[in-house]
Amino acid sequence: MWPVLCSIHLEPVIVFPVTLTLGSQRPLDLTFLEDAVTEIKQLLESGLTFDGRIIRVKMRCIVCDAPAKAMVKRTKQFSAYYGCDRCEQKGCWENRMTYQEVDGFKLRTDHSFRAQNQPEHHNGSTPLTDLPIDMIGQFPIDYMHQACLGVMKKLFTIWTRGEKGRSRQTMMSIGQVDIVSARLLDLQGCIPSCFARKPRSLQDLERWKATELRQFLVYTGKLVLPGVLRQDLYELFLSFSVAISILLSPSLVSQHASFAHKLLQYFVAKGRELYGPSFLVYNVHSMLHLASDAMTYGCLDDCSAFPFENYMHKLKRMVRSGKSPLVQIVKRIKEIQDGPTSQSIQRGNVISSKQPDNCIILEDGKCCEVIDKTEDEYLCRVFLQPSPLFMEPCESSLIGAYMCQKNTVLQMIPKEKVSQSKRAIKIDQKQRVVYLTVLHNHDK
Repeated sequence: MWPVLCSIHLEPVIVFPVTLTLGSQRPLDLTFLEDAVTEIKQLLESGLTFDGRIIRVKMRCIVCDAPAKAMVKRTKQFSAYYGCDRCEQKGCWENRMTYQEVDGFKLRTDHSFRAQNQPEHHNGSTPLTDLPIDMIGQFPIDYMHQACLGVMKKLFTIWTRGEKGRSRQTMMSIGQVDIVSARLLDLQGCIPSCFARKPRSLQDLERWKATELRQFLVYTGKLVLPGVLRQDLYELFLSFSVAISILLSPSLVSQHASFAHKLLQYFVAKGRELYGPSFLVYNVHSMLHLASDAMTYGCLDDCSAFPFENYMHKLKRMVRSGKSPLVQIVKRIKEIQDGPTSQSIQRGNVISSKQPDNCIILEDGKCCEVIDKTEDEYLCRVFLQPSPLFMEPCESSLIGAYMCQKNTVLQMIPKEKVSQSKRAIKIDQKQRVVYLTVLHNHDK
């Protein structure tokens, strides 16, 4: 099944299907898009009439993974010599297609795409060009597929299996893999309910979902890898982790997007040096274009496939037998639409007084545990002397990563201050307590 899904850029984000296409194989052409394109074009031109008013409609972006994006835009796949959808550089064959240039490449534009100035990049024309949209800027890189399932998964593959044709110096031993797995399992009780999944062992790596890879990349990796992964490899991972952490936070993107872009440039260039030229596959190369999308859309979560993938799971659960699956799905959707309207529940947004959902970081950097609350105040255990967890590639306080002494004081904190705080992960270690700010959108 190939659905066209839509969401309205309002809170709460609700995903709904526009077109459902079913067949024994992937679509052979783009006719399944034509009805959706016609309707969207009409909405963009005429707006939506509601309650006697005309509401103007704008297309924010079109989110696809790399293969689907090439298909709907009728361009070469990422494995082709001219497969990058954001720049015009020619790929280089290093046992696989790679993109070796780190800077200085020519970027594609809406005009150059529509004019097909680089014919080697195109396979034909697409009905999407009938829409008044930017055929480059409004097709953002999806960090769910390309950073989490792409680059982070690739790093894991190199660390646990090695890179083909390279020395085994970048690999962890079986014992080291077991140490990382044990550390991850020890963190299970620390992960608050705003995370869909708890950490799993690396023995289950092949079954890790995108949310688990994001959790490792942004949060747990910086705690379980030190002293196990080779130091230069860990420092490179930390640069990648800090960059993605910045691009996930709207406030950090507005101030530090340029720094994140430099970190990603360093990650790609240094990755080529440490892991070899074959490391620079399309997913790794696309990290060079990631910061510009975060700046355009506010943060990576506002242009990602996470909410759509969640809805795909719901669609699968609507099929209860192998007979007429499309009819079953349409009936279930109709039942939901005709049923009582339910209030959307935002997982993990309510601050609890029970672990591990009671940990917050105030705007002034204080790391707290909520113990009890009244109507106007919260009784909190406040950890003293918070300091940065690490100092390179930047002070980790920039991304809300702290270590604290174990001595605490009790304080009553006004409800307004707590409501402006950020959720956090608290990890008790032997001599210290680590606090990590939850940066990603809880509902994605």
